[in-house]
Amino acid sequence: MAKSWSQTLLLASLAGALAGCGTIPDRLASIRPAGTGPNPASSGNEPIPQVEPPSRSGNADTYVVFGRRYRVRETSEGYREEGTASWYGADFHGRKTSSGPLYDMYELTAAHKSLPLPAYVRVTNLENGRSTVVKVTDRGPFVPGRIIDLSYAAALRLDMLERGTALVEVAALEPYQQLPELAARRAAERERLAAATDRKAQRLAESAAPPARTEPRGKPIATVRLASAAPAAKNKIAPVERRAAPAGKNGTLYLVGTVSEHGSPPRQLQSRLASQLRRSVQVESTSGSRYQVRVPLRDPGEARQVAVRLAGLGISHSRVVAD
Repeated sequence: MAKSWSQTLLLASLAGALAGCGTIPDRLASIRPAGTGPNPASSGNEPIPQVEPPSRSGNADTYVVFGRRYRVRETSEGYREEGTASWYGADFHGRKTSSGPLYDMYELTAAHKSLPLPAYVRVTNLENGRSTVVKVTDRGPFVPGRIIDLSYAAALRLDMLERGTALVEVAALEPYQQLPELAARRAAERERLAAATDRKAQRLAESAAPPARTEPRGKPIATVRLASAAPAAKNKIAPVERRAAPAGKNGTLYLVGTVSEHGSPPRQLQSRLASQLRRSVQVESTSGSRYQVRVPLRDPGEARQVAVRLAGLGISHSRVVAD
């Protein structure tokens, strides 16, 4: 599998280099493999964004191509970027993509270096105003200055075949793709590093504290411990303070976060989360497809553990509140 992944990345990178060609092979304008149906580049059918399970391949935490390390995003939410697009075609038709399926140059697909696989984006040619929706299924382009590699069909839609490249805007579409297992692993690693940093700072503080002294009347003066100077761990998925907020009048603490859920009513989302977390969950609609999730805590000490579990379910920006 590792060999296949390396070959896929290499092929995708070579595709980016070929995409800058100023001419189109004559056979691209007319060929279509037998039995594959009409050319979608002219049929007008764009892929419809939908919730799909993450690909089993192509979603590693990081990967290295030509000596450079790339980091995969945990979610496509909020992604929007302007830059140069290229395209790849016949030389890669029928070969395996990073996510697994075979590349079809006549489908509206694309390769991207960091978006989750699969994901849906709208690509707009800023030079002529044309746009199309594509499904990201591959990795690349590994050429400096390029942000996306389009299929032949997508490049035809944007009228960039002859030139080979174009200035485009790429924007992720809802429902956004999530990689909950990757998010949970990263959240757990941040927790581990934060705990190690705290322990080290505590040891330094204790070693720098002055020895205990005795007052004239014999009453011991408590040893002074310096405050820990360890920086707080940054956690974009579930930032939870190490000391939870004090309980309110009713003595109840909640872990509150947000999640984007397209097409799921609050009651259905609440039932699913309650089953996964095995505890009561409150779900309230905020705006559009965004919901606020409230999970009661049994005690302040379990806030971090619950926050990691919420991150694994795609629930971000967790914080402790008192009722």
